[in-house]
Parts: sequence; C-alpha cells; structure tokens
Amino acid sequence: MKDYFFNLLAFDHWTNVRLIQSMQTATDIPQRAKDLFNHLLATTRVWRSRMAGEMQDVEVWEKFDEQEWQELLDQNYQLMKGFMEQLQVEDLHRKIRYYNTKGVAYETIVSDILTHLIVHSGYHQGQIVSLMKPFLSTYPDLMYITYTREKK
Repeated sequence: MKDYFFNLLAFDHWTNVRLIQSMQTATDIPQRAKDLFNHLLATTRVWRSRMAGEMQDVEVWEKFDEQEWQELLDQNYQLMKGFMEQLQVEDLHRKIRYYNTKGVAYETIVSDILTHLIVHSGYHQGQIVSLMKPFLSTYPDLMYITYTREKK
C-alpha cells in the first residue's frame, strides 16, 4: 500500500514538473493560473504539516515567486517522500486531527489525506491547463498512462 502512494506522489511531481515547463513556454501566464499553482505548492506543505503534527509554515493561498516554483516543488516532493518513508503500513489508517482554514476541527485518516492531495492536484492542474490554452502552442500531457509509459 505504501508503494501505491509513493507512486502517486511521484506521478504528482512528474505532472507538476511538466506543468511548470509548459508555463515557461507560454506567451503569458494568467494570474489565476499562477495563483492556482502557488496553491498546489502551498497545500502540499499544509497537509504534510498536518499529517506530521507540525505547525504549518505557509497559508493555503501563499504567493511564491515563479522563479522558485521548481525548487519548492522538489522540496515538497522530498518532504512528502521523507514523511512516507517514516510511516508504517498501519499508519495509513491512523486518524489525523487538524483544523481547516476556518478553524473547524476534523479527523481524517492518512490514506484519505494522501488520496486527497493527488486528486486535489489533478483538479487544479486541469484548471491551470484550461487557463493557459490561449498562451500555449502545445498543451502538456499530464495523463497517468503517459507517466507509466515513460517511467519504464
């Protein structure tokens, strides 16, 4: 089961690298696309902090410098991998108590949080690509099947 989540984390990193590369070729990047990508970077850190029982060091709509996106993405990936490496299989079923941005308390199991991170990322990646289409000559292929073909 841990291998499954390691693979999904690697896939998410792969898609975000492609998204950054695509945005770098764009004639313009709409502010909403920048905001959404910043949100992806921030929420990974927020959820990791929640799962690790640490104070979050960024807000969910944090503003990062575009020039730092790749470095922040790589840092997030290493942080998430490090978190996953420390987990035992039974930890995937452990409930995490946290507060959302409105101060409402929740309890969610780790595997559901990890699944949410991937689904949430894909949702916003699709929004970003839609916003970027008028400014791109080629759209990034962010499909899971392409990832599986390329990693062989």
